[in-house]
Amino acid sequence: MNDSIDPAIDGAAGNVPGINIDWLFNSPRCGITLWQCAIGKPELSDERSQAWHVVSFVHSGAFVLHSQGRAAVIDATSVLLSNPGEPYRSEHPFGCRDHGSSIVVRRDALLDLLARHDPAARERPGALFPRPHVQGLFRAYLLQRLLVRRLQGPAPQEPLAIEEAVLKVLDEVAKGCRPADGRPAVHREPSRARRGYAEDVKALLQTRFRERLQLDDIARSLYVSAFHLCRIFREEVGVPIHRYLNRLRLREALEPVTEGTADLSELALGLGFSSHSHFTASFRKEFGISPRGMKRLATVRVSEMVASLGL
Repeated sequence: MNDSIDPAIDGAAGNVPGINIDWLFNSPRCGITLWQCAIGKPELSDERSQAWHVVSFVHSGAFVLHSQGRAAVIDATSVLLSNPGEPYRSEHPFGCRDHGSSIVVRRDALLDLLARHDPAARERPGALFPRPHVQGLFRAYLLQRLLVRRLQGPAPQEPLAIEEAVLKVLDEVAKGCRPADGRPAVHREPSRARRGYAEDVKALLQTRFRERLQLDDIARSLYVSAFHLCRIFREEVGVPIHRYLNRLRLREALEPVTEGTADLSELALGLGFSSHSHFTASFRKEFGISPRGMKRLATVRVSEMVASLGL
């Protein structure tokens, strides 16, 4: 695929069956949308695909993605990467409450960013993203969430500043996609059982992340030893179970925090934290900013958002 056949980013080519999409911003190179699952069902959906390269952020909820021959739980800790025309299917065993936002980008705008971190990107003609999702990327997640909140508010848009901020987000995504040693990635194929245990833990946490869980609760639910489960999860996902759970809770907190309407003590207890101070300390440790600071950033100019996040 080359740039000349990319559809224009005007919303007309972006309809995806079963997903409600609201365009907040668009330019010739990129766009920002809100999306919400409309008819998610427990059974597998029909095959779908995107018109452009799309980077999606889950604000709340989760679903199971079937792509590239694998199934994976996609929740608020994940950043979903879609290539144009690449087929995928989904199912909703957790209910139809998942919603989020996306950056839509044309190939030429994305290629230079990816190639800076992975030269092999220029050898992938249509599918620039080498994998369907990545974990982490908290700075990209924060800036993208702040941009969405800014675009939903009454302040006038700053098209140039917004486009520059979008490029900052995409650059963080490109870093997250690159091979650790700068060479094309050669991944060890995990066994189906190992991968299944990791995805089962993610699915369980999605339904019970608000509870005060113990490791034994999780291990017993999956009929496996706690030691074995901890080792498999960390090797497959890259972080320990407790940190993954904390990230999931904190990502769920971002929407009410940036909206500025939540009572932080109630929010903290409702998400499974022991206290307001525990929540605030965890929020600052994960994102490098306090909940109060995050709320303030949602009201400032885009350039200040970028600078405050160190991007």
